[in-house]
Amino acid sequence: MSHDSLIDIFSRELLASGALTFGEYRLRSGRISPYYIDLRILISKPRLLSIAVEMISRLIDDLPLRPTKLCGIPMTGALIVSAIAVSKNIPGIYIRKEPMIYKDLLRKISGDSSIDPGCVDSLSRILGGVRSKTHGISRLVDGVIDDGDKILLVDDVITTGDTKIEAIEILEEEAKRRGKRIEILGVAVLIDREEGGEDAMIKRGISLYRAVGIRSIINSLEKQGLIDKSIQEAVERYLRGVPH
Repeated sequence: MSHDSLIDIFSRELLASGALTFGEYRLRSGRISPYYIDLRILISKPRLLSIAVEMISRLIDDLPLRPTKLCGIPMTGALIVSAIAVSKNIPGIYIRKEPMIYKDLLRKISGDSSIDPGCVDSLSRILGGVRSKTHGISRLVDGVIDDGDKILLVDDVITTGDTKIEAIEILEEEAKRRGKRIEILGVAVLIDREEGGEDAMIKRGISLYRAVGIRSIINSLEKQGLIDKSIQEAVERYLRGVPH
């Protein structure tokens, strides 16, 4: 099956499953988006999951270096990695949800100029302590990390790239704690919302591999007669207005 045909099928399944909807949605950034993607439903949609696995698998096959491990970014990335691990015989690991929450919280606190820097330091120490005691075994990543592993991180969607950078930092921290040398091959995502995530990766020297961009999905749906031209135009206006 050609790449374009696979995108057409994937786009149809996204819409039919309810994983892609249109309207007015306030994002975490505060922007109002004309569409919303929720791939947390993948676990309940085996056909959509199998197509997603095929698309990411094709990305992996085209990489200059084959990863020795795939690392899922919670939570949907971990699901995709589990499915690929079985179909491609590539071992997987995944980042725990708690460290991602703590890093996101600290990033928000640190960026709030109204909070005293001393309070930020105190909260950082407190959250670090809580993180280390969340489970009986103190670890940030579940699964086996071997010395010399070449690791490709996997997630469902990229917007600004912040969570991908945080995930890489957590993975590198855990590898260091275990005394293992690793090489980060980059980040593979199913859908790029085309809102600056790729630029953020490039600035950090991180390779981004995307299965499909949102423009291609929207164009495919319009071409297939599944959405009105007005929706396609609304998404394009939104994307042109996104600061990069």
